[in-house]
Amino acid sequence: MGGTALKIDPYRLILFTLILVYTWLFTGLAFAQHAGMRTHKADLGQIAQAVWNSSRGRFVEMTDNGFVATRMTDHVEPILALISPILWVWDDTRALLLLQVVAVAIGAWPLYELARLLFVRTLTPAARRHIWEVEPLRQLTDPLALAVAIAYLLAPQLQSALLTEFHAVPLAVPLILWALWAVEAQRWRQFAIAVVLVAAVKEETALLAALLGLWAIWRVLVSRRGDADSPQGVLRITLLGAGLTLAAVAWFYVATFVIVPAHAVEVYGVSESTYFRRYGALGDSPVDILRSFFTQPGLVWQLATEPARLAYLRDLLTPFGWLALLAPEVILLGAPVLLANQLSAYPAQYYGEFHYSAPVLVYFAAAAALGLARLWRWAASRLNQGSASFQHLPAASASTMAAMALVQNSRTALRPLLALVLGVWLLGWAGGSYIAAGRGPGGARYNPTPITAHHRLLSRFTAQIPPDAAVTATAAVHPHVSHRRSVYQFPIGLEPPGEADWALLDVTTATDMAPGDVRTAVESMLAGKWGVVDGADGFLLLRKGAVEKQIPPAFYDFARTRANGGAAPLTLMEAAAADWPRWRATQIVTVWQVGAGYDAATMSPSIEIRTPGGDTLYRFDDAMPPALVWYPPEAWQAGDQVRVTTLPLYLPRSFGVVAEWTPGLAVLPVGVGNEQAQLVAAFQRGTQQQLVRLDTMPIDSAQELGAWLTGVQASSAAPFSARFRLESGESLILTAKLGSDAIWPGGTVDARLAWQGGDNSIWPPGVIAFVHLRQAAVNQSQQDGLPRYFVIDPLPTVGKWADWRQLDVPLASEPDVWQVVVGLYDPVQGTRLPVVDVAGNVIGEEAVVGTLVWREAPVPDQSCALIPATCASQAVE
Repeated sequence: MGGTALKIDPYRLILFTLILVYTWLFTGLAFAQHAGMRTHKADLGQIAQAVWNSSRGRFVEMTDNGFVATRMTDHVEPILALISPILWVWDDTRALLLLQVVAVAIGAWPLYELARLLFVRTLTPAARRHIWEVEPLRQLTDPLALAVAIAYLLAPQLQSALLTEFHAVPLAVPLILWALWAVEAQRWRQFAIAVVLVAAVKEETALLAALLGLWAIWRVLVSRRGDADSPQGVLRITLLGAGLTLAAVAWFYVATFVIVPAHAVEVYGVSESTYFRRYGALGDSPVDILRSFFTQPGLVWQLATEPARLAYLRDLLTPFGWLALLAPEVILLGAPVLLANQLSAYPAQYYGEFHYSAPVLVYFAAAAALGLARLWRWAASRLNQGSASFQHLPAASASTMAAMALVQNSRTALRPLLALVLGVWLLGWAGGSYIAAGRGPGGARYNPTPITAHHRLLSRFTAQIPPDAAVTATAAVHPHVSHRRSVYQFPIGLEPPGEADWALLDVTTATDMAPGDVRTAVESMLAGKWGVVDGADGFLLLRKGAVEKQIPPAFYDFARTRANGGAAPLTLMEAAAADWPRWRATQIVTVWQVGAGYDAATMSPSIEIRTPGGDTLYRFDDAMPPALVWYPPEAWQAGDQVRVTTLPLYLPRSFGVVAEWTPGLAVLPVGVGNEQAQLVAAFQRGTQQQLVRLDTMPIDSAQELGAWLTGVQASSAAPFSARFRLESGESLILTAKLGSDAIWPGGTVDARLAWQGGDNSIWPPGVIAFVHLRQAAVNQSQQDGLPRYFVIDPLPTVGKWADWRQLDVPLASEPDVWQVVVGLYDPVQGTRLPVVDVAGNVIGEEAVVGTLVWREAPVPDQSCALIPATCASQAVE
């Protein structure tokens, strides 16, 4: 019985498996982000509504401004209408998130096929026609093509695009790669379809489509193969490429300068795209921006070469081992969007962690494939040169011919080694990029969204809203109710021209309003035509015309539970931090137990967030937490356990939570009395941005000084020690360590100090410590006072004192000799205490605990660039 066995390509099988794993992983992360309410009206909610309306015959219609409008006020994205039928199959916002992941994941396939074709082109035209020439090559180069596809899947920029809610531009990724493959494969109908679809993604991708048309012409003229073997073929393909280019340019003009201005005036009051305003000093119109390239080339160069922007280019190159530099003409195909990102005044465009980089990265991937093929051809030709030279040698002895054959075989044997070296090089860089910035497991930016019982409760409320109802919802709820004709972000929709009949609020998540303003709006609604339908755990569902006016008790469950009353009238049970490392946004969570004797008139739950030096960063009154707005202390009753969660705060790298004294307050595990404040929790952000909890009592009678001096980040230098002589003749020993060896403008110097006196002694009365930051013997910053570790008073009486000083570096600092100097003095007498050696000899009156190396200020990371308040918590390498 005869037959032909089915041959399975192992590399395609591996790639298919990787695509499935990638899809499963990032779909799960995107779904979790949505379920954990980290998606918002902008942008998932408004785009989802535009797609849903398109699926019902209303082209990209939206109501996010309070009236019926269109997404074309901002962008022209016909692709949204083309993908809208997916909602006929699954009418859920998650369908768009799934589609986005699948689109990017499947882009690895045409990239792999493109790389395979490019490697085959390294053969001579005659050799390409013979399978016995092609197959041995593919055995070596197919793994390299797979390596290119794996590098693509590991690229952090694409992963970040998938976790930046939903946008149209990631859908261009597989289409661009499809078009590039179709050119190499001479599949011109497929090429034309792919180019048209690229132009349909967004107005600026029309320029990418135009350059793809020119690329087809260029490749045909260079290769002159296949359909281009004849002059007629060349002409036909040239006309196709030119026609697509002209059509794409015309479409870009119409979309950008006709369609968007015609719709933008209704919303923004100006008849032009508002996105041109992102180019700051270059101008706020296309003409001004273009003119700047000729009239201000120095400014353009200055912007393009800023450290953060150069880092953007570096990060586009590193996932592919810099191989893209060997095919710069492919990178130029993405120049319109690359330049738009590189020169923008909006940091999100040139930091690579939003969706903007997705259509750019594919050109670096394709350039790497072509560059790798060129490198292979060059290296292989060097190996072949010796073999070819044998053919021109005169007749030789048998032994000489055998030696020649041995050399030839050895050169051939080097090809697998060459393939191995190139594959390891590429995957090494790809893996390193993923570890440094990847968004999946093992990547430095991996941060899966936690999903709590609160988040899972949302479906109970969305299920009660009729599908055709007009709804106003808070920002994080909006995407979950966006599949309807009219949906608004609360409080839009309550007044004309809005027409909301239902309102779904979550007072615990992003509302883009102060909590007090949300409560005021709800009270006004309930005083009018609105009534309560349901409420629980911070969710509140209201309907116009509902009879019930009282908010149900279950609504307050986000703030209170019932428990046995504490022994004290008010007890601080717990203080913790809930953190979003990507944005370094921290919420402080405190739990308060109300006991018998609680009196809201005289007792107040209060905390301060402080720096290590004791400076106040935040108090409840600065930005009232939702729990204190909706369930204020005067409503607390004995037996209540109240959970108070602050709004997201942007705090420095080190901070502590201090309980302020109030009558009747106890703090677990140690009670507070004698009108003292007490540190209840302390945190420091690590090098991977995660918060690390610090000891609230870093030095006590049972601990050694070394444990305190070893911080989360510390300089490489050994701890410095000095001995000070007190007036009593006793010694006070200082051990110090700096948090860094470097200093830079606008930075902070962390100085961890440990003081040690006699056993169970108190701090010497009338003695103050000074810590100075000096530049060439001139004080630039100083911290004087008693030892402090988030609180200054009272000092422990254990003979050991932790002391954490932070010295601000002036913005105008310059390279020089910078030192941290510590000493003790008597503020009344104005005299300093001497520094002595072990024999008691005076050796000075202050101690230099460290000399710092001046460096340029670190490049702001994306959080710092977008949210300046986070700059103080940026990790510095």
